[in-house]
Amino acid sequence: NEEEEQLSEQRKLIYGMLFSLRELVGNVSPEDEAKPAVLHSVRTGANTLHNFETASGLRIAMFTSPDIPEGTTLGSSAVTVRDALIHIYTEIWVDSVIRSPLYRPNCLGGSGPPGSFSIKSTPFERRLDTYLASMTWYR
Repeated sequence: NEEEEQLSEQRKLIYGMLFSLRELVGNVSPEDEAKPAVLHSVRTGANTLHNFETASGLRIAMFTSPDIPEGTTLGSSAVTVRDALIHIYTEIWVDSVIRSPLYRPNCLGGSGPPGSFSIKSTPFERRLDTYLASMTWYR
């Protein structure tokens, strides 16, 4: 399917950009800092790409319009984009995917060996949609 290939290509480009920018941030940051440098967001004229990376290297990214700042509360929900990404990981991803008895590390997406874990087989998408729909800044 052409649409799926295009989406897959976009995901690869976003991953590559985040990887490259993380390396750049790490290279230009002072080495004597106790905490390593972290890339939280990239803003362009068209949108902002917010990024959350776990200790295990899992990245959760979200595009928003450029007028939604990362570190301020977002309307009546009082949730920052960063808070939302952390919530998506800790409360939705971990509960819906990692704690699933069907989960096998490194076998996400259904293209792995027989019996591999597909995110679509979990309540992850439903919970994610419900959570994001509750955010005033989500369309």
